[in-house]
Amino acid sequence: MADAREKALKIISKNNIGTMSTISDNKPVSRYMTFFNEGFVLYTLTDKRTEKVEDLKENPNTFVLLGYDTGLLHNQYVEIEGKTSLTDDQSLIEHLWSPYMNLIFDGKDDPSILILQIQPETVSLKGTKDAEVISIDLS
Repeated sequence: MADAREKALKIISKNNIGTMSTISDNKPVSRYMTFFNEGFVLYTLTDKRTEKVEDLKENPNTFVLLGYDTGLLHNQYVEIEGKTSLTDDQSLIEHLWSPYMNLIFDGKDDPSILILQIQPETVSLKGTKDAEVISIDLS
C-alpha cells in the first residue's frame, strides 16, 4: 500500500496538467487545468468569473485525472475524487504563482484570481492490472 501511495504522489508531482470535472446543469464538464500539490491536496488558480467557479459553488465535488500522457496499456495515472474549496488568500497566491500566469492574469494582485483547493476523498492509482484504490486518511 505504501508503494502505491508513493507511486501516486510521484505521478501527481510530475504531471501538473490534467483534467478537472465539475457538474453544470446536472451534466459533467471537464477542462484542462494546471495543478500544484502538497501531498495529495491539489491547488489550481482560475478566474473567479468562470463557469467552473459557479459550478463548484453549487456542487463542490470534483474529479481530477493526472498522469496519463502517452501509450495505451503501460502508463499509470491517478484519479482523484474530492471536495473543492475556494479562496483568494494572497499568501497562497504568492506561494503558487509562476511566471506563465502573467499570460492569464494581470499580475499576482489581479482581483479576479481565485484558488481552488481540492481535498481528496479517494485517490486511485490506475493503468495496469494491479490498479489500487488508495485510501487517504484526512484526519
